[in-house]
Amino acid sequence: MVFLIRFVASIVVWLILALSAGGSIAATVVLWWNYGKRKSALDQIPEEEQVQSQQQNVTAFLVYSIIASVFTIILLLIIIVMRKRIAFTIELFHQAGKALSHMPLLLIQPLWTFIMLILFMAYWCVVLVHMSTAGKPKVHPVTGFVSYEDPEPVKYFWWYHLVGLFWTCEFILACQQFVVASCITEWYFTRDKQYFRSPILKSVGRLISYHLGSIVLGAFIITLVKIPRAILAYIQLKFKDSTSTCVQWMLKCLSCCLWCFEKCLKYLNENAYIIIAIEGSNFCSSAQRAFITLVSNALRVAAINCVGDFVLFLGKLAVVTITAFIGLAIFGNKDNALFYAVPMLLVCILAFYIADCFLLIYQMSIDTLLLCFCEDARVNDGSPGKEYFMDRDLMEFVSNSSDALDNLDRKRRSDRVIASNDVELDQADDREIGRASCRERV
Repeated sequence: MVFLIRFVASIVVWLILALSAGGSIAATVVLWWNYGKRKSALDQIPEEEQVQSQQQNVTAFLVYSIIASVFTIILLLIIIVMRKRIAFTIELFHQAGKALSHMPLLLIQPLWTFIMLILFMAYWCVVLVHMSTAGKPKVHPVTGFVSYEDPEPVKYFWWYHLVGLFWTCEFILACQQFVVASCITEWYFTRDKQYFRSPILKSVGRLISYHLGSIVLGAFIITLVKIPRAILAYIQLKFKDSTSTCVQWMLKCLSCCLWCFEKCLKYLNENAYIIIAIEGSNFCSSAQRAFITLVSNALRVAAINCVGDFVLFLGKLAVVTITAFIGLAIFGNKDNALFYAVPMLLVCILAFYIADCFLLIYQMSIDTLLLCFCEDARVNDGSPGKEYFMDRDLMEFVSNSSDALDNLDRKRRSDRVIASNDVELDQADDREIGRASCRERV
């Protein structure tokens, strides 16, 4: 499914845009036609015989027609203005597919991340059990249940243990993001991709050797938001039976604001890791550079987030559909399987989340390619000595695309000439060596 997305992305996106525009135009035409028909029928009735409901019906159709016209005009303007950026998003899907085809093992990164999270959660639960039974046991005189009274130091360790849970989980997820970004960056900035070799182990080595501190800092920033969210969720649980609507409304608003803030920070962190992979700088300067790049390319980012997320959602939906079809084919032929609706539902939900984990690699690859493209266009201009690293198909989306393509063709021709001259020199040397050996024999 991951490799098929790059081929069907353009078809799906342009087909949906065409259907949306055509449907909006058709709906607007039908509404105006209905309004004109009802208006002409109403005008033929004398004013004193007109019913109020008929007048209201005509007015309603007029309002609907005006709203549909405004919506259609806005939609068409958005499609016209964003058409090149939508095409750029589709091209990024193609490039991400090319990159992942050179590094197929990158797709199993979620598996290693899942294993690391499971191992850490097992360790965290073992420590939690030991902390829960660290105090002195006390038997309840009535129920006979045994409880443990926490010593004074252990009471503070609970907070330490909770922070460690959030921080370490975010750190493990950030490591995956950096490894993916580093591999895609290595592929993008390799000129001769024919001899490209998968740099997964090299990226892991870069992470451990140079960038662990940046990853830890990025994970800690997310943890600073997760802790207030956890405290707020605990307070909401305590006030669940409260009759004060104002308090519940305020808690829900605070929870929503923190959730939005966490999403924004996570998105900025992901792009900061990409800049770290490109430039090798520290976290703070990379986050600043990522923010400036995203703001200066806001329309491209909006197109990628809207179009890209929709295409990836269709990919997840396709995985769920295929899973459901296979499940129905298996269970439908079994006479002893009487009720399998609930297991099928659970399997489909699990398939959706598994597809989400693997397609996150595709999404991270697209975000990485976007920042690589922006940095490449910022540093290079396509002139001799400062050629673009981007693929030829991506050069169509830079301002001086024709000059850059001409320079690229000249460079390739000169490389071929140099290579052919080297081959001719080698052949001449071989012939000279052959003549010399013949003379020696004579």
